[in-house]
Amino acid sequence: MKICVDTTILIDILKNEFQDYQDRLYSALEKNENLAAPTVVYAELLPQFKGDTKLLNSFLNEHKIKIEPLDIDSVTVAGQRWMKYLKRKSEIQCPQCGHLLGSKEHFLSDFYIGGFALTRCNAILTRDRGIYRKYFPELQGYENCL
Repeated sequence: MKICVDTTILIDILKNEFQDYQDRLYSALEKNENLAAPTVVYAELLPQFKGDTKLLNSFLNEHKIKIEPLDIDSVTVAGQRWMKYLKRKSEIQCPQCGHLLGSKEHFLSDFYIGGFALTRCNAILTRDRGIYRKYFPELQGYENCL
């Protein structure tokens, strides 16, 4: 089974937080699952390694996570779901000038990860359940993480 690994899980490992989610990743490793992540996950992790790509690559290799490029199908799905999100997000009004301000709770990178997981993988391993449940409802969570 090919599993998309979300950035949140890898940061949990680095910070030693949310043990249940770390255990799911280690369970996937024990089962020799095919672990993958889109390039955007690499970019999101780079600050954790202070820009040291050698250390980041070593971490990913140690956890047998293959970084793969986003393809047109993945970004198309991501873009379609992103547009749906943008239509739903609430606008808030500036109390001083009355100008409507858009509120943004999620980043486009979350949608890229969801698009990649949906088009290129069988499941996703994530701790960020809200966005994937709401905008990628057909996505399967690895070991019931959704």
